[in-house]
Amino acid sequence: MMHNSDEDMQTSHPPAKRQRTSHRGTSESLIEQSQFWFSDGDIVIGVEGQSWKIHRSKLMCSVIFADMLELPQPADIERIHGCPLVSLSQDSVDDWLVVLTWMYQREKFNNQTVVFDTMAGAIRLSNKYDIADLRQWSTRQLFLRWPQDLTKMTFAAFPHAAEAICLARECNVPEILPASFYALSIMRWTHLADGGQSHLHLSPSDLRCFIVGREHLQDHLYAILTGADERSGGHSTPLCPGCENASRTWLGSSLKPDASSPYGVWLLRSLQVFAVNGCPGLSLHHARCDVNFRLRISGFIQDLHDAIPRYFMLRA
Repeated sequence: MMHNSDEDMQTSHPPAKRQRTSHRGTSESLIEQSQFWFSDGDIVIGVEGQSWKIHRSKLMCSVIFADMLELPQPADIERIHGCPLVSLSQDSVDDWLVVLTWMYQREKFNNQTVVFDTMAGAIRLSNKYDIADLRQWSTRQLFLRWPQDLTKMTFAAFPHAAEAICLARECNVPEILPASFYALSIMRWTHLADGGQSHLHLSPSDLRCFIVGREHLQDHLYAILTGADERSGGHSTPLCPGCENASRTWLGSSLKPDASSPYGVWLLRSLQVFAVNGCPGLSLHHARCDVNFRLRISGFIQDLHDAIPRYFMLRA
């Protein structure tokens, strides 16, 4: 059954006081919300002292609610205005507003600017109540911001990177962990950037993963700048002594962090820029050395991309 949500919300206004018809009271002061309070609703959802009168049919997208609503209801179940009350004491109002907007106002939901709180609310409740379509949408949004291919990571990965780590753990989305850890490692906490409060969000074990990973990344940068990257089994891209010295000097200058920036060295991005746009200011004496140096840059990118999950203790 389709419901005209806009019309129903305009013509239906909840009474000032709710009408309880049971003495099983679990909440004496639920505030009925005019938004998502439908005159023909047949179930009331109560969260954090607020309530919405909605339609059971809308909840059937959830495997958990579908199973629950098919069970016989006890005769003395608490009701509001004749509708059974479902109190969800562990959920948040903000998360449910995300889900209700998705259920009733899909066009508005799809056309809105997607912020982190929307993604978080959607993934939390879709994961908890097994709402497949909403979980698919929310994971797709998370993957856009924290992609599995780290070479596609953008500045959008920096805000809420620490919260994304917690969300990935809570809702079993491990695919976003490498990008969220890497984004967090690039931010300078002393510059009051988003990373400055990250220790308040991370668990002790994830804080350790972060610290270990950032130390590995510093070692990795040092290895590139000193030539220690040419390890056994690595990329064989020899340069003549003169070109080797010139390339090392150029790398040291090009990968030097900007002390005024809220970001440290975004090594993977810098290497990609070199690979795509060339190396401005670097002039090597031999064509073969120039080719080998470009191959070396490509090897740096692949090595770093493969190493990042391991650095943050996400992979053996």
